[in-house]
Amino acid sequence: MKSKVAEIAAQMHRYAFSRSRFIILICSALLSVGLQIGATAQARAQISDTLRLTLEETVESAISGNPDVLLAQLSVKRANSQLRAVNGGFLPQVGIDGQYTRNLKRPVFFLPAGSNFPGAGGGGSEGVTVIEAGSDNSYQLAAQANVPIYSRELILNSRAAKTAVNVNERGLDISRNDIRMQVKKAYYDVLLAQESLKVLQQSLQNAQRNFENTRNQFAQELVPQYDVIRSEVQVENIRPDILQAENSLEAATSNLKLLANIPDEIPVVLVQTLQEFLNSSNTELLTSFGVENNPSLKQLDVQEMLQEQQVQVQQSSYFPSVSAFGNYAYQSQANNFNFREYLWVRTSGVGLQLSVPVFQGFVRSRQIEQAKLDLEQVQIQKQYMSKSLTIQAKNALNRVKRARAALAAQEKNIAQAQKGFEIAQVSYRSGVGTFIDANDAELALTQSRLSYLEVVYEYLNAIADFEQLTGGNGTGN
Repeated sequence: MKSKVAEIAAQMHRYAFSRSRFIILICSALLSVGLQIGATAQARAQISDTLRLTLEETVESAISGNPDVLLAQLSVKRANSQLRAVNGGFLPQVGIDGQYTRNLKRPVFFLPAGSNFPGAGGGGSEGVTVIEAGSDNSYQLAAQANVPIYSRELILNSRAAKTAVNVNERGLDISRNDIRMQVKKAYYDVLLAQESLKVLQQSLQNAQRNFENTRNQFAQELVPQYDVIRSEVQVENIRPDILQAENSLEAATSNLKLLANIPDEIPVVLVQTLQEFLNSSNTELLTSFGVENNPSLKQLDVQEMLQEQQVQVQQSSYFPSVSAFGNYAYQSQANNFNFREYLWVRTSGVGLQLSVPVFQGFVRSRQIEQAKLDLEQVQIQKQYMSKSLTIQAKNALNRVKRARAALAAQEKNIAQAQKGFEIAQVSYRSGVGTFIDANDAELALTQSRLSYLEVVYEYLNAIADFEQLTGGNGTGN
């Protein structure tokens, strides 16, 4: 009986154990499926979070958050605030004053002998009478208003403040022009790194294919072992170049993200290529140019205007000004603090005021002299900058022309190198050519492709420099 019970208990234990294992397996399967689904969702989220950027989108992103641009925008706002403050001088100036005076010793006035005023003619030396006036407590509430009718200085200050706004707006243009050029070059840097990496990866594929072919030929005793060793060494020699190209691409991409205010952890894809920019460039627009649209030069133009206006502002201090005024007073006096019994008196008046400056210790003449010297400084800076920008623009244009001429030569070199590479491969496989010839042909092809990319990159950078100097847009991008 006991053995029967033990057998039944053992069967129940095995059943419970099997059931537990089944549940564990089910949970493990569900967990594995959940992890796979989560990984797939995360991968899809990462793909969807990838930013696809054109050059203009990258420039707009950079301008929207660039510190120099933001500071320039604040300067424009400040200049506009100063303009509104100056224009406020044309509005009436209104003030209210309240005053209480406790006369510890009442004020007096003197009446000479012979005056018809009651009580005059005695009590003082030589018949002069001293009479106290007022009360112990004096109260006064007064309102005044003043409005300028004509003030040449105020008018010219308003014009100068408006020109100062224009100066700061030109400064904003300078910041935008600079960041546009920086982003363009950073965008080109990334494209150059990408294209260079592709060329090196293609070179690695060619080298690996040569290595496989050479090893097969060696197995058939068609080539010496030296060719196998050389082909394997060639494969390994390319790997460090690819690693360096990958590092260059990562650094260039990080720099572009920094300029464009994009977090470094967000992946980006540039949708344009160096060849697209090359095809869309219009060198005919570069045949004639001027630097008058350069933002820095335009700012100096406005600064020169501002300094001329500052001279006029200082000269306006010699001119008279006319203003209208009005006042209203409510006052009372008493010897006690019984306000209900006070007698309050109202007085008012309006009038015109003419102010004519006569002499201020030669201060005005010195201020005019200083303003004229500031004007001369700006004029000298403008002349020098115009010459400097013209020379720099010519140099940039020459770089564009040289790079454009080199492009045709590099395109021909690539075609010739590709043809030579194909001939060398066929010759080596047929046993006519040597491995050295095939290897040299592959290196020549890789170098010609990289040289072509460098020329395109230099061409686009030269155009970017030219655009910055002339304030134009020669590529249409």
